[in-house]
Amino acid sequence: MTPAYQISDRVSDQLLQICSRNSARAAVPLMLAILLTWLLLNNKVDARLLQIWALASCTVILVRVAVLRYICQHTQLSALRKRKIAVVLTFILGCTTACVLFFFQHVGTFERAMLTAILLGLCTASHSTNFGYRPLLLCYIGPLLGTLALLWILNLDELVHTALAIAVGVSIIIVGLTLLMNGKFMFDAFALSIESSQKLEEQSQHLSDALQIAEQAQSDAEASSQSKTRFIAAASHDLRQPVHVLNLFGAALKHSDLDAKSRDIVDNMNIAVTSLSSQLNALLDISELDSGSIKPSIRSVDLSLLVATLMLEMEKLAEDKKIKLINDVPESIFVRTDPTMMSQIIRNLCGNAIKYTDTGHVRLCATLLQDSVTLSIVDTGIGIDDCDSDKVFEEFYQIANAGRDKGRGMGLGLSIVERLVKNLQHKLTLQSKVGKGTEVTITLQRCTNEQVSRARTPLATEPAVVTLPDGFWVHLLDDEQAVQQSVSAYLTAVGCKVTITETSKATLEFLTHNQPSAMLIDLRLQDNDSGLTVVDSMSLHHTHIPIALITGESLSDGRLATRYPDLLMLQKPVSNDALMELLDYMVMESMQSPELNLID
Repeated sequence: MTPAYQISDRVSDQLLQICSRNSARAAVPLMLAILLTWLLLNNKVDARLLQIWALASCTVILVRVAVLRYICQHTQLSALRKRKIAVVLTFILGCTTACVLFFFQHVGTFERAMLTAILLGLCTASHSTNFGYRPLLLCYIGPLLGTLALLWILNLDELVHTALAIAVGVSIIIVGLTLLMNGKFMFDAFALSIESSQKLEEQSQHLSDALQIAEQAQSDAEASSQSKTRFIAAASHDLRQPVHVLNLFGAALKHSDLDAKSRDIVDNMNIAVTSLSSQLNALLDISELDSGSIKPSIRSVDLSLLVATLMLEMEKLAEDKKIKLINDVPESIFVRTDPTMMSQIIRNLCGNAIKYTDTGHVRLCATLLQDSVTLSIVDTGIGIDDCDSDKVFEEFYQIANAGRDKGRGMGLGLSIVERLVKNLQHKLTLQSKVGKGTEVTITLQRCTNEQVSRARTPLATEPAVVTLPDGFWVHLLDDEQAVQQSVSAYLTAVGCKVTITETSKATLEFLTHNQPSAMLIDLRLQDNDSGLTVVDSMSLHHTHIPIALITGESLSDGRLATRYPDLLMLQKPVSNDALMELLDYMVMESMQSPELNLID
C-alpha cells in the first residue's frame, strides 16, 4: 500500500472531508466526555485547574472543527498541506485532552479506573472518525494512551500492587497498538475503495467519451449517407434525363438509312447507352432502397406464373451464352410477397447466374414446406470461394472481374437483391463451390387457402412485336429541348406525327383545336409548372385521348399511383422498346375512340 504521506489527492480530499464531518458530529460527545471527567474529578483536585483544562479542551475541539471545515473548502491549499494542518490540530487536541492526566496522582483508584475507561473510549471513537489514518490516529491516541500507560506502569505512589499497575499499563499499550494496526487496515481499505472508485469513474468517463465519439461518428456517417441519398434522389430527374435522350436518339439513328460502318457505330453506341441506363437505374435503385422511400406492397402471388413471365425475358440472354435456362418451378405455388420487388430479385439473380455461367445451365426450382416456399436459382457457373461469399452482396464487388470490365455491370445487382429481400422480410441464403456452381435460395411465406383465393398474378405472355399504324399522332409536353428533339426524331423515324408544347397552358390551348392520338406528358416543367395540370384537365374534358406520364422523378413511393391509379407512367430513362410497347397500348386505346385523328 502507498505510504500515508504519499496518498493521492483524491484520497486525501475524501479523508479530510470525512474527518471534518465526523469531527463536527463528535464535538458534542467529546464535550460530554469532558463534562463527565469534570464531574468525576470535581472536589477531588484543584477546581481552578480543572476548569481551565475543560475550557481549553472544549475550545480546541471547536477550533479544530472550524479549521477543518475551512481547509476542506480552501482550494488553493495543497492536499499535503491540508493533511499537515489536520495532523497538527489533532495533536494539539490529543495533548490538551491528555493534560487531564496531570490529576492522575491526586485521585484514588476508582477515579483512575474511570479516567482510564473514559480515555480508552475516546481513543477507540477516534479510530472511526478519521478512518484509521495513522498520522491523525497516532497524534491523538499517542499523548493520551502513551501518557496513561506510563503513569500506570510507573505507579509512583504505589496505590495499587506493582504487578497490577504494570499489567494495566501494558494492556493500555496493547490497546493502542491494536487501534493503530486496525486503523491501518481500515485506512488501506478506505484508500483502495476511493482509488478504485476513481479508476472506475475514469474508465466510465473514457467509455462515455468513446461512446460519444462513436455516436457522433455514426451520426456524421448517417447524416452523410442521408445527404448522399437525398442528393441522388433530388438529382434523379437530371441524371435520368440525358440517358433518356441518348436512348431515343440512338433508336432514331437505328431507323435511319446508314452505311455499314455508320450502322456498326450506332449499334455499339446503343449497347453503351443500354449499359449506362442499366447502371444508372441500379444506382438510383440502391439510393431509393437506402432512403426507405420504397415500401413493399405484400399480397398473394402465384410464384410459378411470376417465374414463367421472367423466364421469357431471360431466354435471349441465356441463348446468347449458349446455356440452358430451366424452369422447374411447379404450377400454382402461391406466396406472400410484393410481385414487383420479387420480379426484380429473380431478374437480378438469374441475370447474375447467366453472366457467370459459361457452360451448362441455370435452373429455377421451388420446394413447398408447411408454412413456407423455397425458391432456388442454381447454376453451373464459376462458383464463389468461401472467403468471397460474404462480399458478393456488397456494392461494386464482383467475382472474377478484377479488371472492372464494364460489360459485366457494376456489381450492384446482388446488393439490390439483399436490400429487397430485407425489405420483404424474406430469407436469403447462398451456397457455392469454386468451379462447380452456385445455389441462391429465397425463403418466402406460403399462402393460406383463403389467401390463395384472392391471389392475382399477371399471366406470362410472349414479348409482343410492336407496329404502329401509319399517321399515329403523338403530342409531347416537355420543356427540355433535348428530350423534344430525341422523342421527335425517334417517333418520326417509326412513322408517327409529333407535335410539341412546353407548358401546361400552351398544351391546354393546343387541345382546344387539336385531337392527337396520344399524349406523352412530362411531370416537372419550368417555373413550378407541372404536367399534372394537363392530366387533371384532360380527365375532365378530353377523356377519350390516352395519356402517359413520362418523368425522371422517382415513382417508388407510390404517391402518384395512389392519386392517379389509371394513369400510365414510365420512369426515365425509357428504352425505345418500352416506349413502343406503351404506344402500342395507346394505339389500342385510340382505336376505341373514333374521335381521335390519325394523320393521312
